[in-house]
Amino acid sequence: MTAARVDDKDTWDTFIDESPSGLLFHKWDYLHLTAKHTGSTLLPYAVYKGDEPICLFPLFYRRTHGISTVFSPPPLTVIPHLGCVMSRSFAGLKQSKKESTLQMVAEDIGGVVENLSPNYLSIAFVPEFNDIRHYLWGRCDARVRYTYTINLEQPLEAIWNSLHYKLRNKLKKEAGAGLRLERTNDISTLHRLIADRYQDPSLDIPPIRRDYLKDLVLAYPDRIGVYSLYDAEDEVAGVVAAQEYKRFLLWMGTPRIESAHAGNEYLQWLLVQRAKAEGYPVLENMGANNPDLAFFKSKFNPDLVMYFEIEKKDILGAFSGWAYLTFVKKMLMSTGRV
Repeated sequence: MTAARVDDKDTWDTFIDESPSGLLFHKWDYLHLTAKHTGSTLLPYAVYKGDEPICLFPLFYRRTHGISTVFSPPPLTVIPHLGCVMSRSFAGLKQSKKESTLQMVAEDIGGVVENLSPNYLSIAFVPEFNDIRHYLWGRCDARVRYTYTINLEQPLEAIWNSLHYKLRNKLKKEAGAGLRLERTNDISTLHRLIADRYQDPSLDIPPIRRDYLKDLVLAYPDRIGVYSLYDAEDEVAGVVAAQEYKRFLLWMGTPRIESAHAGNEYLQWLLVQRAKAEGYPVLENMGANNPDLAFFKSKFNPDLVMYFEIEKKDILGAFSGWAYLTFVKKMLMSTGRV
């Protein structure tokens, strides 16, 4: 096997479309916009067996203040999972073939990374990718991360009955309150409410820059939607951005809005129903790694799904994570570019 750069959008996106684990985050334009807005160099690699690509692996390289970093994904992008995407045929291989394939992928991409000589390496894999042993054997550190998913292939009645009883009571009340749901590509309200929350200097900068989010929505208007819940007086009761590609992914939401309604709860329930009606097999609800969100989201009785992050760093790299985030935060706050 050999690793080589991919320079053709159609070749890349066709592979992502066909792979069960390919996400919108992996798509060609999404990756290039991410590189643009993070000041990184995108390295879109494929690992080939003969002439056939068996894995795509996007990497982002950046050198700042003498420190070299390789990310997949870069920080401050609200991309939870990236890393490698295996071919659609991978799942059907026998275990011995899977392991030899993964070993070659790790070795080939490891060679690419070694040539870049990063002080810091960080990769967050998709939930379906659970064999990271080759990276552990390569002296990478690992940590377990979590996300929530709801199986939408079960009857809606079964999903409803599985909800926490207090949540069901709230939803029954809101069903008669005259609330309405609207889908737009306007990010203004969503980003304003998120940015207002992060004016507190003790918090990090907002999770995504306005111009980056706007470019993503313009690039994928049918795949990224901003859902707003309005009450009978046309006041906003909740806002969330969702990605709609293979799975329905509740991506970013606003903090709880002062309202007489259980806006966030009812908004999420409406989106569960919408995603099921549109034929999505699963709804992913990000937030399981945040203790302030986890209990609220657990009331929808989702499945808790693991995924893995790996990192490798030298002495400079150990400092670079803190330095990178601190530098970028100060730069964006001082220029008003959040």
